[in-house]
Amino acid sequence: MGFCKQTFTVTSNQAHDSGHGDSQKLVLTATDGSGDDFGDIVTPSGNGRDLIVVITADGAESSNRGTKYTTDANTGAAFAAAANVATGDVTRLHSSDVALHASNGTITITGASGANGYNLEAGETVEVFTYLGAGDADTKIVPFVSATSSAENSTAFGQNQMVAFSAESYLGANPIADGVTTLQFKSHTGGAADDEVTIYHKANGYLDVCKAMQMALDAGPVGRGTVVVFTDVANNISLGNDQFELAITECHINMA
Repeated sequence: MGFCKQTFTVTSNQAHDSGHGDSQKLVLTATDGSGDDFGDIVTPSGNGRDLIVVITADGAESSNRGTKYTTDANTGAAFAAAANVATGDVTRLHSSDVALHASNGTITITGASGANGYNLEAGETVEVFTYLGAGDADTKIVPFVSATSSAENSTAFGQNQMVAFSAESYLGANPIADGVTTLQFKSHTGGAADDEVTIYHKANGYLDVCKAMQMALDAGPVGRGTVVVFTDVANNISLGNDQFELAITECHINMA
């Protein structure tokens, strides 16, 4: 199962390794093995309904949040004042206040006005997630919904959120950085480029990733079609209950 996440600390100019100069914009980055990337920036819906965007405030701000936001996304407690942000408030944005560019990863957050939007301020932390079924109503990763608006239906049910490979298509594992390994498979379309799954795991874990893949390949009788879940971060499922202690935090799926 795919699981993508990227975290930003907002500064006056949205500073980040691919930061955007506009005050209400942040840029998700494609998989680069740095550990500070998002993965698939194209598949999620442009209207934000396949993303979960969470903002943690580092200070008090007046009239910086739409009044439809009434509940802390971490604790489930009611905000002291919907429009006024307090230190430590965790606000989960509704998809109607989030837009994703079709190809370059730019997220635009609607500014606060009446019931809608949120004004980003320097020092705040923004976390962005996507995974199978991610959207307004899903609470597997972020336990509470902040907005009173009706949830939009997620469309995050594609190959880049969930994929199954046959054992015979596995080509090998490539350690692209410490704690980052790309698993390569024959293209599902028969093309020259490989399908790739990049996983983020414990430091110095490449050899254990290889052992885990061998365990997965050996699971079940030959030719019986046994399905093995290698990783499902959102549901806290790992191969063999993570007996290799891989500690996988992200899984980026790139179908060639």
